[in-house]
Amino acid sequence: MATIRKTFGVLAVVSLFWLASCSGLKATPAPTQDPNPIRTEAAATVLAQVSQTLAAKPTDTPFPSPTATFTLMPTATETATLAPVVTTTLPGGTPAIVYKNLAQFVSQSIADDTIFKPGETFTMTWRLKNVGTSTWTVGYMLRYFSGEAFGAPKEVLLGREVLPGEEVDISIPMKAPIVAGGYVTSWVMADEKRGNFKEAVFLKITVVAPPTNTPTPRPPTPTATP
Repeated sequence: MATIRKTFGVLAVVSLFWLASCSGLKATPAPTQDPNPIRTEAAATVLAQVSQTLAAKPTDTPFPSPTATFTLMPTATETATLAPVVTTTLPGGTPAIVYKNLAQFVSQSIADDTIFKPGETFTMTWRLKNVGTSTWTVGYMLRYFSGEAFGAPKEVLLGREVLPGEEVDISIPMKAPIVAGGYVTSWVMADEKRGNFKEAVFLKITVVAPPTNTPTPRPPTPTATP
């Protein structure tokens, strides 16, 4: 029995020495986990979720910008066009329009309001002056413009050149209407391409039917009574 107690005593002493030696050792800390891989993995997870969200959202279709569309409307055909014009500058810097083709009325052979019989023929002559900057060639003409044509040709060629500042007589055969009344005819100068000048000339006439001669009834001749 004494031997057993002695054995336990020895074991107790040995245990104390072992514990003392172990207490001098430092405990090894647990290894610290690097946060960078965790952050990288979390970022990748978030990016994947965002990508899935964007993929699930329908893509907005951009609307095309409106483009203005201009429709050209057809223009009416001009029956009379003006001849070309030239722009010049007056002293003092004021711009002025100088007509290349321009005629000025000088005189006419038949005065306005002349009385004619129905169907009476006559010759109308206008004297015009070239006050433009161009020379009127043989292809220039006087054209019927409006009103009563009086049976005249619609175009009458000059047949000669007219320099700026010169005058020319243009004669046209005409015939008065057969119906009584007042009539007006208008004519205009034009170039070879039928480009009308700025001003027109005209003639007004009056057609009056002549009075009808009605015979005056004569009284019966008295017969002598036998």
